[in-house]
Amino acid sequence: MRLTSLLPDGEPNCLVLKVRQMLIMLDCGLGQEQLYAMPVREGGLIDDHHLKENNSSTTGSAGDITTGGTGSKRKLEETDIRQDWASFLKASSMQFPSKKHARGSHSNSQTTQPASSSTTTGATSSLSGSTDGTIPAAANTTGIPSKSASTREYMFKLPDFSGVDLKAIDVVVVSNYNHLLALPYLTEYTDFQGRIFATEPTIEFGRQLMIEFVTFFGTSVTSSPHEIIDRKELVARAGAGLYPAYTHADIKACIDKIQPVRFREHISLFGSLKLTAHSAGYCLGSSNWLIQIGTENIAYVSSSSTQQNLHPDLFDGTLLENASTVVATDLCPRGSFTYDNGVNQVCQTIAATIARKGNVLVPCTISGFLFDLLEDVHLHLGRMGLLTQVQYSFVSPVADTALQYSNILAEWMAPRKQEMVYIPEAPLLHGILLEKEKGIAKHYKSVHGAFSSDLKLPCIVFGGHPSLRSGPMVNLLHMWGNKSSNTILFIEPRMDVVSSMEPYENLAITQHAVQLDIRLSIDQLVDVMNKYRHPRHVLVPVSATNSRESDGTSELADTKRTTSTSSTRWSSYKVGESVQLGMGSLYESVLLSEELAKGILPQAFGNVSFAPIAGSLSIYNNQMQLKPASVQGRQLLSLYTQRLLLGVMNLPNLLAGLTAIGVVNMEVTESEGTEEKETGEVPEIKVGFELHGQAATIILREKETILKCDETVRSLLREPILKCFQCF
Repeated sequence: MRLTSLLPDGEPNCLVLKVRQMLIMLDCGLGQEQLYAMPVREGGLIDDHHLKENNSSTTGSAGDITTGGTGSKRKLEETDIRQDWASFLKASSMQFPSKKHARGSHSNSQTTQPASSSTTTGATSSLSGSTDGTIPAAANTTGIPSKSASTREYMFKLPDFSGVDLKAIDVVVVSNYNHLLALPYLTEYTDFQGRIFATEPTIEFGRQLMIEFVTFFGTSVTSSPHEIIDRKELVARAGAGLYPAYTHADIKACIDKIQPVRFREHISLFGSLKLTAHSAGYCLGSSNWLIQIGTENIAYVSSSSTQQNLHPDLFDGTLLENASTVVATDLCPRGSFTYDNGVNQVCQTIAATIARKGNVLVPCTISGFLFDLLEDVHLHLGRMGLLTQVQYSFVSPVADTALQYSNILAEWMAPRKQEMVYIPEAPLLHGILLEKEKGIAKHYKSVHGAFSSDLKLPCIVFGGHPSLRSGPMVNLLHMWGNKSSNTILFIEPRMDVVSSMEPYENLAITQHAVQLDIRLSIDQLVDVMNKYRHPRHVLVPVSATNSRESDGTSELADTKRTTSTSSTRWSSYKVGESVQLGMGSLYESVLLSEELAKGILPQAFGNVSFAPIAGSLSIYNNQMQLKPASVQGRQLLSLYTQRLLLGVMNLPNLLAGLTAIGVVNMEVTESEGTEEKETGEVPEIKVGFELHGQAATIILREKETILKCDETVRSLLREPILKCFQCF
């Protein structure tokens, strides 16, 4: 067995497992660390007509806005909720639209455009540059990213496919929607022809995540990278190159290729390969996979959680009961906030901000433990008497779909959530807030249009990409970032908070990072495995091991000081290096062909029937079959033909045979040991004699016959002994 990781530790999973003739890809994540080095994009600003409408309505209700040669001046009351929005529109309109690079330009060079002029009129300047994919450069002196400098497409690091024969991959299994963003590259840009399996929620939430990804970081929904990047070239250069986002058409084609599965559903492929999905307890539809190839059982444990009182179905550890090898990925790093400890800090931070009439920005995806966090926040604000003062806003291109779809997946939820369906009641709180309590919770595709007119302060906004390089959070930071009464709260565990806020270092907004992590830690993984039979091999990311390595493996660096033992071997893996593990099984199942089976004629020996089998072994699609040998094969088999003996030695027949070849004065002794009496075994019998002057002894036991003699008389004793057995 060989395991290879195609993405660095800390990035979403993408591993390749080779077992015998099978090649299995475990997840297909997309590296996004390089996002932090990219300039900030003003995500989807509004056009001229919408801008004029908002400016005119703002003037009528909140004060006068005059435009002149030196820019716009505002006379707005501090308490008016339209104040910040008008300021945002004015500042955004003064951004000078810059030209976009050609689609095929992937170099690090940048095209510098002239800065915006101070004479630009706030109410009439064009914003077309904000919707065609232009990307502003680093932040200016006010801490707000501007569009003045560079235009580059967002580029992403694919898994290192260069060392993998993608056409030979038989199966891709997906553990959850966080680890499939690179799947369209695999299915639409390469020669991959295998099958893909994932649970129904993983497929749907994965599709939503892909759409959000393309909306935030793609250049156009109509243009296709296929026109620029050759499919074969992508495979050859994937290890070193960065590539632009795929398109909506690629997403649809990719999703159509995924086969949905259910928990505990058994999938049989290629004869000896069996796949079973078990609940991972991390998010809706998250799964761990039991991979069975012949007699080898491999447990793939990815993004799992044993956290109680969350909405996903509980962690199912039964896949570890018979697992001989465990591959553990996406473990919780040390120093992360546990959910129980971190959620209290989140609730306190949000309540303190709302109490001082500030707004809260929470950059995150509209999925996962956010649904549970919302319940905790809502309960805490209720206890503090702040519910009447707050509005929840979910801003994402897929917010509506994600919120509605999550509430119809009760069968994938924990038992306590499933019971709510029969009340009937929405199992998740946001469903109740959106349906019954109008006004307190709303969802929007973007910060344009209805968001500005519905806005009530103070407000808690969920959504956007946590990297803060694109999406609605960029716009909202532009609007609310200069007030210290507002707060931006980071809760996503995989994001680098310092790098995310680099372009906004001069903003006055209060920053808090409480990165909640519900994934299994090393210690929890050990505890889980201790409840079941210990596997022979356990593989973990190199970040979970000590730096000291020997023989290509590392000792596990957990607080329990678990190290490799005679029964369990701990090994580490890292990107670009293969880990080889020996298979424990010595035998394989072989099918008999119909032709060969017809020629088998069993012979009865007492209550048992036996038959010799000889044939030619063929292996195809990981399935072994024994067929009748060809003419040349029969010649080879005849060299190895020998008589097979069966039966129990008959002492009188043996003595008669020895007498026939001239043996006299035989001494027969029977053992009288207590061990034979206790176990019920047949006593051992020894026959001692001399033949041609050489001493010899024949020992008769229940399951074996032992001959002790000189080589000169062994051939003479052959025939008397063979006559005591049956042969076939």
